[in-house]
Amino acid sequence: LTALAALAVGAGIWGWFLAAPEPAGERMLVASVLAATVVAAGALTFACEVIGGLPGLLFAAAVIVAGPAPLVLAGDRLLLTEPWATGSRWTIAGAGESLLWAVDARTGIAQPVVTIMGSALLGLVVLVATRWLVRGLVAPDGEPVSVSGWRRTLGLVLVSATCVTVLATALTSALHAETVPRPLASLASTTQCVPSGPVEDVDDLNRITRLRAEPALQGGDVGVSAHLSDGRSIWMFGDTLRDEKFSGAGFVRNSMLLVEPDCLQVVLPESGGAIIPDRDDGVGYWPMSVTTLDKPGYALVVVAAQRVRTTDSEDAFGFEALGPAIAQFVVPDGGVPQLIAVTDIGADDADTRRPMWGAAAAVSGEWLYLYGTAREPDPPLGTGFALHVARVAPDHVADPDRWTYWDGTAWTKRAGSSSELIPAADGVSQTLSVFERDGRWYAFSKSDEFLGDDLVFWTSSSPTGPFRAQPPVGTLPSGVARGELRYMPLAHPDILEEPGSVVVSYSRNSTDLGAALRNPLLYRPTFIRVLLPRH
Repeated sequence: LTALAALAVGAGIWGWFLAAPEPAGERMLVASVLAATVVAAGALTFACEVIGGLPGLLFAAAVIVAGPAPLVLAGDRLLLTEPWATGSRWTIAGAGESLLWAVDARTGIAQPVVTIMGSALLGLVVLVATRWLVRGLVAPDGEPVSVSGWRRTLGLVLVSATCVTVLATALTSALHAETVPRPLASLASTTQCVPSGPVEDVDDLNRITRLRAEPALQGGDVGVSAHLSDGRSIWMFGDTLRDEKFSGAGFVRNSMLLVEPDCLQVVLPESGGAIIPDRDDGVGYWPMSVTTLDKPGYALVVVAAQRVRTTDSEDAFGFEALGPAIAQFVVPDGGVPQLIAVTDIGADDADTRRPMWGAAAAVSGEWLYLYGTAREPDPPLGTGFALHVARVAPDHVADPDRWTYWDGTAWTKRAGSSSELIPAADGVSQTLSVFERDGRWYAFSKSDEFLGDDLVFWTSSSPTGPFRAQPPVGTLPSGVARGELRYMPLAHPDILEEPGSVVVSYSRNSTDLGAALRNPLLYRPTFIRVLLPRH
């Protein structure tokens, strides 16, 4: 026990110097947590050795050292598959990590404290009980009596009962606990702030889209956005052009813009490539929707994207979509967004009859609703997409086994049973917006995809529909013959809010890829304000 105490003191001193740049309170926290974890791990190790000898020592090594190895190697709990994602929280190392983050976020300290203190107490109880069992027991020749027979049985019963109690408490807590991911060390950073000036109306938004100052984002389409609780907002763009002077990739499948009052900053990964990196086989990710889940001290940002493969680099339409994906970012309050996981949903399959889940997304109550778009292969020109919906608890969005699908009357686990909320005839674009305002739900899109002209709201009293088309609120024709594309109108209900209307953006591009390269301003969103339907 004296040696154990010395090790704990040494760990605490090491932790103090490890956190030297931090304030004294942070250094004391790190030192205390390291000291406590050493006591817990050491006490359990000694206890296992006393009861089981060398096998007990090997058991302790496996549990205490090998148990948290997946967590150490992965770097973050959300990168682990089950059961490691949940189980790592109940190892001593995982509990120490959780405690440091939970204290910083001012939430959820009970579980790691119980794990660390319970482990230490368990080990110390076994050591004291063992000492009590052998005290005064000597053989006729004066040699001490080893712990055996009923005494060993009593010790094992004591350990087993305590273990069962701790395990039951842990499992009960785990079933009701919320996963609190720890932000990674900064793997992404932001570029220099580009002053944007005041934003008071739609004209100011369009003025910002004409700024040329940031070489990392010269042009891009899509432009889905989400508001953060710290007052900033995140914008995700699809295919992004960069200045020829930029040191990284000149073209990427996606990019991220961090917007705060009077400041625009591009978020760049260490690689200088796409913020959601391409797969090793070259398949990239086009963002479709963004939602934010507010957590204590940070936001969990969920980006639904579609996997895309280039089929003809000379053709503006030379690509195929292979299925949806979920990218998750941790954004500490005031900090830089960090990608923690990318999960492909389903196998690669270019069949358009399979809904592209996440084409729109909305959080309402305890659910995240993921809207999917689908249509028959090779439809007649001017045909839109049908709309479907799935839902999932937001913390489990990357696990499709937890998704359920609306079949027209109830939620089902069978994705193939999902019903059409809007039919493909006169249907929506592949990517659209769905949002709720004042108890009413709105789906907003360009009717009949690229070749359609009308901007349309479909309305419903429920996220599951039925959605009914309202009269067009504007037109957005694409002059394909002139090489002009205007497409993918998206609503931004949390920007410049006004009763009875909503700000929307639409993407612009040219069928001549060289034209956009020569003038990236042709490849930027435009903003307008449209009236919400009254019915």
